Amino acid sequence: MKDKTVLVYLPLKPEMAKANNLPVKLPVLVEDMKYITDRDRIDLDVIIRGLEAQSRIERNDYYESYLLYYYFEAFKRALNSGNHEEARQFLEKAARVRKDYRYHFYLGLLLREEEKVELSEIELKKSVEMNEEFYIGYYELGRLLQIQEDYDDAVSSYMKSIEKSGGQFPLPLVAAIDCFISKGEYGTALEIIERVKKGFPLLTDVLLRKGVILNELQKYSLAEEAFTDCIGLENDWKSFYNRAYSRARQGKLYAALEDLRTAYDLSRNTEILYEMAIAEKNMGMLEDSLSHCESYYSDTKDEKALVLRARILDMLGEYDAAIETLDDTLLELRNTILLHKSLTEGKVVSNLSFQDAINESFYNYLMEKYPDLQLLEPDFLESGVIDVENLMDLLSDAHDENTIRRVSGFYEGMIPRETKEITLSQVGLFAEMVSQLVLFPSQQDYLSYLMAFIVSGNGRATAIFRTLIYLLRWSLSGFPFRIELFVDEYLEELKDLDFDFALKIAKLIEYGGTDIDTLQEEIRADPEDVTLAIINALDKGTISELKTRDESLDKYIIRLSGIGGK
Repeated sequence: MKDKTVLVYLPLKPEMAKANNLPVKLPVLVEDMKYITDRDRIDLDVIIRGLEAQSRIERNDYYESYLLYYYFEAFKRALNSGNHEEARQFLEKAARVRKDYRYHFYLGLLLREEEKVELSEIELKKSVEMNEEFYIGYYELGRLLQIQEDYDDAVSSYMKSIEKSGGQFPLPLVAAIDCFISKGEYGTALEIIERVKKGFPLLTDVLLRKGVILNELQKYSLAEEAFTDCIGLENDWKSFYNRAYSRARQGKLYAALEDLRTAYDLSRNTEILYEMAIAEKNMGMLEDSLSHCESYYSDTKDEKALVLRARILDMLGEYDAAIETLDDTLLELRNTILLHKSLTEGKVVSNLSFQDAINESFYNYLMEKYPDLQLLEPDFLESGVIDVENLMDLLSDAHDENTIRRVSGFYEGMIPRETKEITLSQVGLFAEMVSQLVLFPSQQDYLSYLMAFIVSGNGRATAIFRTLIYLLRWSLSGFPFRIELFVDEYLEELKDLDFDFALKIAKLIEYGGTDIDTLQEEIRADPEDVTLAIINALDKGTISELKTRDESLDKYIIRLSGIGGK
């Protein structure tokens, strides 16, 4: 006896059939009936087997239109799971029923996934030629052209998609914005964004791109506002991550770290761990920074984490662990840490070499002068490493109410959210303290991050302190000061702490800064202005004439006087 195919025509509710694009009487193989427990949710393979059986029994345009639709649904399932062979098999089955514009469209998608871009473009173009109203086809063609960096044609295809959809399909508008961003045409992209109405379905995606553009244009405050608006609509990790960058560039270091933490909690994206480690290092949170740095390296084995880990361990005074982290490919940093270790042991290790001219000259200075340097360990150090409690007590003794309030918060386990601008006396105190740490270079670095965060919390304070350290080290090297060289060496680091301050340093090359007479006429000089004036005076060779309203800072300036002038 021959096998017989037995079909059951399953009646469906009209609304359910319409919603799922099914016939109101669905043919189902009798042996598949056991798989149907809920008529509102029928397995895709059950549907296909029933429609295939119906087609074998009797060719019928009505049922074959549904079969074709579900072949394409099965194709999409296979393609999305990365099973290209299965996807191709369903396309071949569809072709045996009928080759319409959808066949060429889905073949184009498969070829694109197989990186056969030229063949993919042919098929996608054929699909929109066969159906000129097929707006999804224009969109996917645009995506292919965008991948090939053919942005002008991609935008044209996206605009066609928007036109054919009557403006009801939002994806091509966002994609067109991406094309203008990729072309660097930020103004055009922003013009499109500003015309997007509040009810647009993908408004969060548009606002995210607005913030990214404003970051690229270095308009960080406006970028922060855009990301904040985006977060108000949706807690998307990308908005928090990008807002962290906007905030960090404005010197809002702790607010930026909070955004990074939120972005990581939402996404568990390992890359964010490294960004968190850098942010924490920049605020003197070395233990947290080390933990996140090591977690990042454990997950990625990215060697940049080894460099950061070594620098953190260096500041923590764990020199042997730092040295073990580095191999001979990182000889400059390895030798730097070896030097730091030897200084804590009361000697200068010999036969070290440095490619960096400042490092080499500082090393030579120590080799020559070390026997004559009788510097006692400052009270805020303990066994050669900064003692945080001693440092906070010392800073509280300055009788600055804002500092006392911030220190009290730290003692209570609360990090103050409000930042404050540093005073000239605090800059002078830092200059005095950092000058006491000539034989403790890693603690100079630690002090610049930690003290700035304790007294201010503002990235500008950290940037000013970092600048004063670099100027002091330059003076010890014996090299004549050149502002162009200083900018080349340190500007990128300072930008990450406070972009506007770093930009003002760069502008000194062209425009100069506050001159000595103007600075001395002011009743109370701003720490930023004083720092810029120091750099400007060094470059002009007038540093020995510079006086401020802080005695400690004036002593620091005297130490710099040997490197000024052209």
